[in-house]
Amino acid sequence: MPDARLIGSPSSGKKTLRRVDYATERNGLETLTETYTIRTADRATIQPAFLTAHSNFSTSSTTYDRMAVENFSFRAQDGDISELTVTYVGLTSATGLPGALVRILPASGETIIQAEFVSDITESELIAQAVITTRMPGVINGTIMPFNPPFFTNKNNSVTNYGYTYFGTEAARRGQFIVATVVFKIYIVQF
Repeated sequence: MPDARLIGSPSSGKKTLRRVDYATERNGLETLTETYTIRTADRATIQPAFLTAHSNFSTSSTTYDRMAVENFSFRAQDGDISELTVTYVGLTSATGLPGALVRILPASGETIIQAEFVSDITESELIAQAVITTRMPGVINGTIMPFNPPFFTNKNNSVTNYGYTYFGTEAARRGQFIVATVVFKIYIVQF
């Protein structure tokens, strides 16, 4: 009996794009998942490096410079064929950043403002901005922030109200971008 032949199987060192899935997170960051068919023997030579740009690895007709490999996995199939799934994260737009996701969090006796946003600055630059006396900006990535009371010192200089200032920062690198969550709360100093 003759050997079975797989129709449409990739040749050595090649990958065949089979499916593309696209999603957008609440903060505006986008994920793109591409599924390829490859020869199992080529797994080590075809697997992408983390943070490789979509435009440098994908065989899709449309590629994105601001998306990068975040994860990949292999699933063996019958007949020396494997499925390679590559997940990219970033932005499909050529420029700009998505607006901030703003939450108002009532707490006992005060209101806390939390902003989650995608940023293209470095972790060091983000940390440098997170100083307790730095007031909440009026706009983050095009999103107008809630009202911030003006800076105020009473007549005898015993109380200074800075308004909403940085209280805490959390950030995670996702591809070429940082997803930052910044918390602002009223900062009052009494002397």
